[in-house]
Order: sequence, then C-alpha cells, then structure tokens
Amino acid sequence: MSRPSVTTRARTTAMPTTGRAARLRARVSRLPWGQALTTAVAGAIAFWVGAVFPGPAGEFPYYAPFGAVVAMSSTVLGSVRKSVQSIVSIWLGSAIALAIGAVRAPEPATVALVIGLGTIAGTWSWLDDTGHWVPTAALFVLIIGTGDPVAFVSAFGGLTLIGAGIGVLMSMLFPQLPLAPAERATGAVRRKVLGQLRRLAHALQRDKPPTENQWSDFLAQLEPALQRMRAARQLVLDASRANMRRESYRYRLERQLEQAASLERVCLLVEELTQLLEEEEREGNDQVGLGPELRPATARALLALADLVESGDRHIADPEAKAVAQDALAALVDQIRDVRGGESPDDDLFTAGSIVTTIRRCLETPRPVHR
Repeated sequence: MSRPSVTTRARTTAMPTTGRAARLRARVSRLPWGQALTTAVAGAIAFWVGAVFPGPAGEFPYYAPFGAVVAMSSTVLGSVRKSVQSIVSIWLGSAIALAIGAVRAPEPATVALVIGLGTIAGTWSWLDDTGHWVPTAALFVLIIGTGDPVAFVSAFGGLTLIGAGIGVLMSMLFPQLPLAPAERATGAVRRKVLGQLRRLAHALQRDKPPTENQWSDFLAQLEPALQRMRAARQLVLDASRANMRRESYRYRLERQLEQAASLERVCLLVEELTQLLEEEEREGNDQVGLGPELRPATARALLALADLVESGDRHIADPEAKAVAQDALAALVDQIRDVRGGESPDDDLFTAGSIVTTIRRCLETPRPVHR
C-alpha cells in the first residue's frame, strides 16, 4: 500500500487547524464588542468624574464607574430601567444599614441581621435582578462606613447615581441594535427546518414506511432554536425603542422581523406535519396514511418546500423556487386524485389531504420581499 505524500499529510493536518481557527473567529466576532466598548468608556468617564468630585465623595471615585457598569444594558430603555432599579436597591440597602447601625455596633449578629433584612427586601419584584444589590449595599455601608456612615452613604449613593447617569447617556449616544445575533438565530431555525423537511422526505423515499424507532432518527427538536430566535427578536424590538440608529436600519430591521415571523410560522407547520407523518405513516399500523402510491410524490413536495425555505436565506424568497414547489404540490394533488379514483375510500386519504393543506399553508408564508 502506498504511503500518503507529504503534501497530502500536510493538507490533512492543516484542515482541522483551519476549522478550529474559523470557529474561533466566529466566536470572537459574536462577542458584544460594541457594548463592551461603550461600557468601558462610560466607566472611565465616571471614574474621572468621581476623582475630581469635591468633598468626601472624591475619596471613593470607584463608586462612579460601579454605577456606570450596573446601569449598562443592551437597550436604551433597559439602561434607564436598570439604573433606576440599581439606585433604588443601593439606597434601600443603605437605609437598612443606617437604621441597624444606629442601634447596634458592627458584629457578627449585626452583619447577619443586615444581610437577612437586605435579602428579604431584595425580593421585591419591581427590583428584578438588581435586588441582590440591597444586601450588598447594606453590608458595604455597615462595614466600610462605620466612621461616618452618613458621609459614606452620600458618597456611595451619590457617585453611583452619577455613574449610572453617565451609563444611560452613553447608551443613548451609542445605542446597540443587535441585528446580527438575531439574524444568526433566524439562520439557525432555518437550518433546523431545512434539515427536518429533508429528513422527512428521505423517510418517505423508502420502500416501506419507517418503524416507530426509525422515525425517532428522522426527528429533530425545533423548539430550542425557535425559543432562541424569539428571544433574539424580542431583544431587537426592545433595543429599537428610543434608539437613534433605528431609522438608519429601518429596512433591515423590518425585513428581519418579517423573515423571523414567516419562519416561525413555517416551523410550527413543519412540527405539525412531522407529528402527523410519525403517527400515520408508520410500519405496524393497520393502515398507513400515504402508502407506496403517495409517498414518492409527498417526498418530492417536501424537498421542493425545503428548497423554497432555503432560498429565503438571502432574505428574498426565490420566485422560481416557489413555482417549483407549487408544481410539486400540484403533482401530489393529481396523484391523490388518481388514487381516489381507484378503490381507496376518501377516509383513507385524510393524511394525504392534511399534508397538502399544511404544505400549501407553508407556501403562502415566505412571500418574496423586494427593496
């Protein structure tokens, strides 16, 4: 047996390295660089403001960038809401510490009491995920601010408030509009739907219908990817509110939302179709839903539908792909009529009719989108 050449071995060795490098670049490109830069600049500005702040507050300049960081969010309205919630949490914790510290000296029992009351107060639903700052702020004030608690609370709360204001201002001046993550989530759902349609077609191209165990090999979980797409779409909608960049990206935003809505509808229809085929076209049933006469035509219709869904990957449904899918569906309808004209009663064709209806509803969903 001949040994592989040096060039072949080098190519084989380089391919995994190239694949890892591509995955690394993809991961790096998906990191929130814009939000990280905005937060970093907001923190630096807040620290400078805290350092030059007059009075005792200037001794604690690090609380200003702390406020900027806790206020930052991926949306403008989210930054405003989070900053208000964080400040309320910090002042609530400070009030608890001042009240307890006025009557008890800092000791283990006092620390436990402050943390316990702060934890309970932090469960206030309005505070959302900022409630953990209540016991944290209470502990800071009780331990660090023992010398002059009122001055410390003024510096802590005041500089945090100033930092939060700087964070909100930076969010308004440089708002994020996470269109790329939403597009990736939409693409992931599209690939899942494509894979499911083609697996279903492959299952119907067999001489015999799949068994129950074989059907499990042809099924995919679409719901997790669908949930991620919904979350990404909601984040884009939230980020577009009070966003100065919205008008510049209006077409891309509207196109993305329309694509996501259409794809979600198709995804739900494909899940319905999958469940129908799994239950009705299964080896071991007394009577299958399609049979050898209709399985090939159904498989061709599903493959044509998959090609149409794939054509929307460039945000424009291909009219030619849609015409091919409509022709494949018409051929399936003709085949059903031929079978119906034979000895098969109409009740035996319920599954076939349901499949036709589902495919037709899918074809009506991804309409062409033009500039």
